[in-house]
Amino acid sequence: MPFEAYKIYEEYEPDKYKTSTQKKVERALDSAKKEGLVLERKEVNLEFDEAKEIFGKDFLGPEAIKTTYGVELSPEELQEIENIPFTREDLEQAKQLGMMLVLRVPRLGEGKNEKPLTIDQIREKFSGGDTLGDPKKKKQKMFYRKKGEGWYDTEAFATQETPKLGWGLVMKSVLPDSLGKNWDQQEDVLKNWAKQNNIDPALVKRRTPVEIAYDTFLYYGENKETLLEDKWDWSGVQSSDGYFVRVGIFDSDGLYVDHGTRDYAISILGVCPSR
Repeated sequence: MPFEAYKIYEEYEPDKYKTSTQKKVERALDSAKKEGLVLERKEVNLEFDEAKEIFGKDFLGPEAIKTTYGVELSPEELQEIENIPFTREDLEQAKQLGMMLVLRVPRLGEGKNEKPLTIDQIREKFSGGDTLGDPKKKKQKMFYRKKGEGWYDTEAFATQETPKLGWGLVMKSVLPDSLGKNWDQQEDVLKNWAKQNNIDPALVKRRTPVEIAYDTFLYYGENKETLLEDKWDWSGVQSSDGYFVRVGIFDSDGLYVDHGTRDYAISILGVCPSR
C-alpha cells in the first residue's frame, strides 16, 4: 500500500493534502449516505502501485505507453487518469478472468508534432519494422499492409478514430465460446459471460479497431509477448460498406485488419470482452 502523506496532517487539516478528486468523491459519498443511498463504503479508486501489485505484467500504464509509443503524459493528463475507475474487487476479479488493465491515450507526439493516435498513424510509426519485440524473435513487419496498400486506407475507423484517454479492462484472449459464431451470436456470448461473472452486461463491450491495435502493440512492447497471434477480435465498428471490422492474427507478417458481414463465422474469429 503506498504511503499517503496527507494522513499525517488529517488531525489538524483533514483536507490539505487530498487531491480534488478525493475531496469530490468523499463529498458525494457523504451526501449519498445522508440520503440513505449508500449502505457501505466501497473503494472507489486505487493507486497505481496497488493495481501493479494485482496485475503484474498485465498492468499497462504510463511507463508502457512511453516504451511502446514514445508518449510521455502531461501533468494535466496524469491528473485526469490518476484515479483508476475500478474497485479492488473489480480488478482482482478481472485478473482472475485473464484480463489486463490498459491505459489508453489519444495522441502521438506533443506540441507541434502531436498527431492523433489512429490506426493510420500507428502504421506510419512502425512502418520501419519491428522495434518493440525481442531482438531474437522480431516480426518481419508490424502491420500486414503498409499505408497505401490497405483496403482501409480511407476508412474513418483507421484515419479518424482514436482511443479515449483513460483506463480499460480487456480480456487478453478471445472467449472460447465466441469462436465459430456470427456477430449476433457473439453478442449473446458476451452477455452470458457477464452474467456468469456477476458483471452488469451493459458494462461489457467490444473494443474498437484502434483499441485492438493499440492494446496489442502496447502489450507486445511492454512484455515482448504476442496477443491475438492466431485469432481475430471482432469489433463493434462497421466499415463504410456496413461490414464489421476485425483485427488480429498478429504473426510474423504483422497485424491484420479485415471485415465481414454479421452472419460470417469461422473457427478463429472471436471476441475479447472489454470494460
